[in-house]
Amino acid sequence: MAAEIEIKVKQAQIAPFWHKLPFFLGFPFRFGPLVVLVCLVAASAVAGLVLGPFGMLFRGMLVYLGLRYAFNVLELFSKGRFEGESPDHSLWGPEKRPAKLGLVIALFIVASASLGDYAVQSRIAKDARVQERLVAMYRHDHAGEVAAFERDRREWEQRQAERAARLQAPAKPGEAYAAPADEDEGPAAVRGIAEAEAEEPPPAFGVSREDMLQQYTPRFGDPLWFSLQPAWYWIVVTLLSLLLPSAAVVIALEDSFFRALNPFNALHLLGAMGRAYFVLWVLFLAIAGARQAAFHMGADWPSFLRLPVEMAVVTYLGFVLFAIMGYALYQYHQELHLEVDVDFDEHREAGGAEAIAGAGSARAALAAASPAKDPWERKLQELEAAGNFREAIAEVKDRMRYDRFDVPLNTRLHALYEKLGDRDLVLAHGQQYLSALARAGQGRPAADVLKKLQALDPAYQPQDGDVVLPVATVALRQGEMPLASALLRGFDKRFPQHKDTAPVFVLGARLLSEGGRQHAQAAKILRAVLQRFPEHPVAAEAKVYLQVLEKAMGVAA
Repeated sequence: MAAEIEIKVKQAQIAPFWHKLPFFLGFPFRFGPLVVLVCLVAASAVAGLVLGPFGMLFRGMLVYLGLRYAFNVLELFSKGRFEGESPDHSLWGPEKRPAKLGLVIALFIVASASLGDYAVQSRIAKDARVQERLVAMYRHDHAGEVAAFERDRREWEQRQAERAARLQAPAKPGEAYAAPADEDEGPAAVRGIAEAEAEEPPPAFGVSREDMLQQYTPRFGDPLWFSLQPAWYWIVVTLLSLLLPSAAVVIALEDSFFRALNPFNALHLLGAMGRAYFVLWVLFLAIAGARQAAFHMGADWPSFLRLPVEMAVVTYLGFVLFAIMGYALYQYHQELHLEVDVDFDEHREAGGAEAIAGAGSARAALAAASPAKDPWERKLQELEAAGNFREAIAEVKDRMRYDRFDVPLNTRLHALYEKLGDRDLVLAHGQQYLSALARAGQGRPAADVLKKLQALDPAYQPQDGDVVLPVATVALRQGEMPLASALLRGFDKRFPQHKDTAPVFVLGARLLSEGGRQHAQAAKILRAVLQRFPEHPVAAEAKVYLQVLEKAMGVAA
């Protein structure tokens, strides 16, 4: 109870996300997202001008890049980094989350449309008033054809009346009757003449009632299609749409398509966020709906004009929506057990999201908010502003003398080494920085730092065994199999008797199974773990995973 009260008190120190709409609406106009937005719009304009109709294909790639940047915004906002920019982020390389989110939304649209078509057809089949309405619509839209067929029918009826009159009229007085040569030809000849003069009546209005109903059954997107839906349809679609925000969050944080379809994720978020989840849901539908509508705007415009306008609206709304979702996750990160870079106290002292975004980081916002409160920070800023990076480095290292694994100080020190431009110092300090992040349980930032160091030196590897397991776990989760494999390879020889040996073996088995489809080799490793480490906590996981593999291999055999 005390912990819950403490969480509520701390949440009260930050504004709820629905009170920050002006900040979210203005975020895409900040320098970083604005550069991305302008580049995407310019590229779509060129594509529409040069490629013409084929520019629509190129637009798909641009939408993918915009969503990729939006996912990074969501990640940063969920950690309290409301500057929304990261020097480590790249728009290139493997990234499947935009495609997975697009597939989830496409499945929702297809399911809603299919269910709605079934509901509309069922109602038309059972409701005579709806049928008459559709028939009346057909007659109104085909008034000329209907009038022509009615005229043809009147003329046919008139000819039939004249024919009947001729057949029934008596012979005139004095008119001779010429008998046929063969007496049997008389009645037959009369019947033949009657049949020759008869003609089939024209069809009513040219088409049957069934054809009218089929042609005028409304399709998905028509206003009438929506107005004919029964109440149960809107209930089902509403329940399905409640899964969309949670699906986007799961894909953003876990990169898992099938977990995103699990309705229990929505229940989990609803339990953690309460009514705030419904506010997020309303904003999600409003922005996502406007975003989809933008794809259909200006259908008659030329490609070179329509594509950039659509891209501007779609990308802008995407950045706004993902910023909102990221802030919502940050607001409830304690209930959701998410790691953050800026806690509520630091957020409040820094002046809120606007101040952090304006200063470029929470640390800079803190320094700007209370410079007299932290003379050391003020001194450090003055040294950096003057370009005295070596003196600033000495100041940070001096403050670290009691805790060389302090994460904020190591982050600051590493940034100073990078500003100094000394590659060797950056690589050397990288080992300590990785150790600090690993000890703090920040696996994902550690993975990002390692990839950055390997960009400077492709052969770079952690020298601290404590770094391997958390970073390799993140790499496997993100689908970066080569990085995970390089980290795990030869771990027991590089770090003999290390406490993480058993879980590293289990992770290696997962890598072989999930990344290389080498199920037999993975099962062999898991059996060895159970034999060597039967009392280790990871043994239970190894046993379950081994049972799954053995069952899968048995089915395959």
